[in-house]
Amino acid sequence: MSLLGILNRWFLLYGLPGLRRVPFVRELPLVRGHFRICRLDFPASDRARFRDAVNEKTAAFLGPNHPEFGLDWMMDKEISTLFAPRMASWAAHGIVASAPWFWTKNNLVANNGGEAAKNYSVAWALRGHGVLLHPEGSVHWTADRIHRLFHGIADMAIEAARCVRANGSGRAVFIVPIVWKYRYTRDVSASIHRELATIERGLSLECNDGLGVAERFYALQANILAGQMRRFDFELVSDPNSFLGSDTNFFLRQDAFRMHLVDDLASRYPIKPSDSIDRTIARLKRAITQARADAGADRAAAFTHDLAKIDEASRLGGFIRDVYGTPLLTQEQIFESLKRLRSTLLNRGLINALHNYLPTPYGPRVAHVRVPEPIVIDPARACGDEAERATYVDELIEQTRERMQRTLDAINREIAAEVDSLSHANPFVERQESQRRDDESSASKPCRMDSGTRNADPCRIPRGVLSESEKDSQCSKSRVRTAP
Repeated sequence: MSLLGILNRWFLLYGLPGLRRVPFVRELPLVRGHFRICRLDFPASDRARFRDAVNEKTAAFLGPNHPEFGLDWMMDKEISTLFAPRMASWAAHGIVASAPWFWTKNNLVANNGGEAAKNYSVAWALRGHGVLLHPEGSVHWTADRIHRLFHGIADMAIEAARCVRANGSGRAVFIVPIVWKYRYTRDVSASIHRELATIERGLSLECNDGLGVAERFYALQANILAGQMRRFDFELVSDPNSFLGSDTNFFLRQDAFRMHLVDDLASRYPIKPSDSIDRTIARLKRAITQARADAGADRAAAFTHDLAKIDEASRLGGFIRDVYGTPLLTQEQIFESLKRLRSTLLNRGLINALHNYLPTPYGPRVAHVRVPEPIVIDPARACGDEAERATYVDELIEQTRERMQRTLDAINREIAAEVDSLSHANPFVERQESQRRDDESSASKPCRMDSGTRNADPCRIPRGVLSESEKDSQCSKSRVRTAP
């Protein structure tokens, strides 16, 4: 495991010692680390806080955020190498099954292991080695948002505290939140354009290489949305009482499309109600999968389209207004969005499979790592009755998520000047605000159909963005209709 930590550090994270500091040479693929981390920003105070909670005298359950597929595993391993070389790490069972044989030496625990996996993890933590699991439930690979957490990390921490109370060892039990954020150190527009061109070509979409980075990204998202609406027989038609159909309202159109998909499937597959659309989607996918299994092999194909629908509803949840409706669109936001698009829509062939397994960054980055105050588990509450334990689990999960989000927000404030200097005006927001101003002034000016520059008419539409029915309506308002 120690050797794997060194190989991870040299070949995947930071690059080869010595050579990685030589100009020009350090840019060579076999010299720079695959994930191009040029510096680890991990303050001494945070390291000390981590060591106080994760050591041979404690039982610690580590919960990092999950902003980037691939790299997060390597950051897990770096944390292990620095502080807890025998740490156990939870991973999706599909990842464990497909991981190279040598990577399975990292004491991996598959998340479908049931009670056996939980019992092993509790026992391992009580031996002072630490157990790491990414607690975010519905992962959308967003660097600036901590999503809703699963209860597993709190359940195991409480069980460990119960064991400590029973054996009288007095060992402290902690939930240890960890947050990291990756930041580009230079303008990577050329690499973003190459990725955009790859996706445009792979999805047979019109090339918008004459646009700036942000406008081209907008055009790609809008073209994909229009294409997926056509694929699933969903369209927008003229309606003077709705603001939904304007080209300027990408998020509203996307939300309407997503709800259409979910409502259609929920009307045909009975599921338990949920207060979260992400959980509803997860339950629908399980229901469809179970229905297909119950129907038998000869009828399995009948469920293929419904599974594609629920996968599309899940994909749409990755790029939402709450996360991306910001005045500026950062290079990091574009990067994570394009990687999601590739992993969900471009997944055929060996090259795409390799890229999606270990995504390639656009340039050198700094990894900012912080450790919020660890949470000490109260043995008395952990040993309460079932209702008390359930309440305590909910409190621990919310406390963990809140500390992670607050710390992530603090990192973003700390690095705002560097990030903003390389960011772009957000066309998703610019178009919406422009349309709102037009509405308030009762203006009826139609959009110009051109492919001009970034500072052109804010109602401008990049080439190929609208379907024919939308082009006819230009800036007209619209309503939703399922195509016959």
